[in-house]
Amino acid sequence: MSIHNTTEKRFESDIHAAMLEGGYTVNTDTYDAKNALFLDTLIRFVQATQPKSWQRFETQSGTPEKFARAFQTAVDMDGLLYVLRNGFKHRGIPFKVCYFQPESSLNQTALDNYAANEITVNRQWYYSADNKNSVDMVIAVNGIPVFAFELKNQYTGQDIENAKRQWMY
Repeated sequence: MSIHNTTEKRFESDIHAAMLEGGYTVNTDTYDAKNALFLDTLIRFVQATQPKSWQRFETQSGTPEKFARAFQTAVDMDGLLYVLRNGFKHRGIPFKVCYFQPESSLNQTALDNYAANEITVNRQWYYSADNKNSVDMVIAVNGIPVFAFELKNQYTGQDIENAKRQWMY
């Protein structure tokens, strides 16, 4: 493609490439639209950072589907931002779904947990189990979609109103 290619796909491609160069990765796990998660990614993160909690969970009730329901229940009750910040409990078992950067480098476990976060960016995210609609990109933290965006290109006559309309319909 030429440097003067101003299509939306080129815009999307350039942003995606810049994000990958900045340290994001592509999530190759299957997106579970029914649960609105890259469920395998989330479970892998929990198993790696909280093996005792995961083992207790498996002993009690055990299936990935049950874990997804427990996560969704927590999000429905407390909101996604709360669950990202504080985690959730299922039958008394605490789970963190991400770790924030520690204040200092004194606690190696905190540093290791923070480094275990998987922040991914995927193009053409088919977000719904009910239809084949997609948006241009999604950023996920440990398999949890947190930021989806629809790009528009002013050089082709599109603007924010086009993006809003596409999101609504």
